[in-house]
Amino acid sequence: MLDQLPAGPYRHVQLPDGVEVPYYIIPFDKKGRCEGPKTRRHLIDHSKEYTDIYLFSHGWNNDWKTATDRYESFIQGFIKMRKDNSLTMPQGYKPLLVGVFWPSAILVKESEEGPQFAAGDPAIMDVKVAASQQALRDLASELPDNEVERFYELAQKDGFSEAEALEFAKILQPIYNSGNDEITGAAARSPEEIVASWKQLAMQAGAEPPNLDDFGVAGQSTGASATPAGILDFVRDLPRNALRGVTVWQMKDRAGTVGASGVSPLLVDLLKTTNTRVNLIGHSYGGKIVLSALCVPDQLPRKVHSVLLLQPAVSHLCFAEQLPITGKSGGYHKTVERVERPILSTFSKHDIPLTQFFHLALIRPSDLGEIQIAAEGEPPSIFAALGGFGPRGCGEKLIDIQDVNQPYALDPAIRIYGLRGDRTIAGHGDISNLSTWWALYNLAKG
Repeated sequence: MLDQLPAGPYRHVQLPDGVEVPYYIIPFDKKGRCEGPKTRRHLIDHSKEYTDIYLFSHGWNNDWKTATDRYESFIQGFIKMRKDNSLTMPQGYKPLLVGVFWPSAILVKESEEGPQFAAGDPAIMDVKVAASQQALRDLASELPDNEVERFYELAQKDGFSEAEALEFAKILQPIYNSGNDEITGAAARSPEEIVASWKQLAMQAGAEPPNLDDFGVAGQSTGASATPAGILDFVRDLPRNALRGVTVWQMKDRAGTVGASGVSPLLVDLLKTTNTRVNLIGHSYGGKIVLSALCVPDQLPRKVHSVLLLQPAVSHLCFAEQLPITGKSGGYHKTVERVERPILSTFSKHDIPLTQFFHLALIRPSDLGEIQIAAEGEPPSIFAALGGFGPRGCGEKLIDIQDVNQPYALDPAIRIYGLRGDRTIAGHGDISNLSTWWALYNLAKG
């Protein structure tokens, strides 16, 4: 990240007709406080000059370079698709681009790091130790002061006894119980339930997939199965698996905070000070950010134009009219009333983190029966991910994702469409391709 953001756009991109489009990046800290107030003010002051705003939010485990590269890949791909297929936009079309940046980097396994360097390289060791210590400090900052020293002591152990696992879970309880805004009324978790979730993650990860993209999940060595030996491996490396498991909750909660406290006021200001059509795009936990931004205000100055969710890491019941456990509506149910166009949300069976791991990190023992009896392709838990199984309980329609020049026949009466992306979305991070650009085009031009 730059030492100081420019007061105006971060960069400009060029449309097929040669027009230069401003591209802003607005950074927020983990509490949703804007770290670029001059840039934010410049955006608000100049946004009324444009017809369309595209606001993007990245997902978990993206540093500054990864986040900006992903935004630019999507933007440039969208522009190229329009040019290659002579796709027009409304008369007078003048877009403006906004990328949200939030602190989302976490602990990673060695197998998920970049190219391997010579063992013992001091420079590489310095970077790895610094990153690991920062991740631990980040977790410790959310714990009561009197628990922090013991947290560090347990976190740096090579293995846990059952008693130590329960003690560690109790220390981490505040993070696990910090909020369940997608599944309103969900019960708090006990230390026993937290440890059970770590064990379920370890068993599921017995045959680890080769690439978990940018979604940090607990993993085991390849080739093992869900056997007692696998559990022993898990106990031996339990501190690291536990830390990675709790970051599912930490980043889930942080995304909600950034969306509610930072992006939502920005969205309200854009809607209040302009007549510009606002289009929201969120990937992974970025989906939670844009949904939280939409839902937190008691009311919005006006509706946003469209929402595109790309492999969102939120509950598949977040839009539900009535939840099975509480009878209440899903935490993001009122989103449907705040968007002009139908909401499009991609999901794919090839998204390993969201189909096999996400709900296990959030699991309660009472959910285990659901996992055992769930049919193929059906959500295995109330916490199953929207990006893994598609939306349910909200009058949704699940359809196949379309190719360029195959228009979507979107019924205004259907507010949520799940786009089955098995054919074109190969993994959690595979969100910048012709089919996703085409989905955005169908929303934006309408």
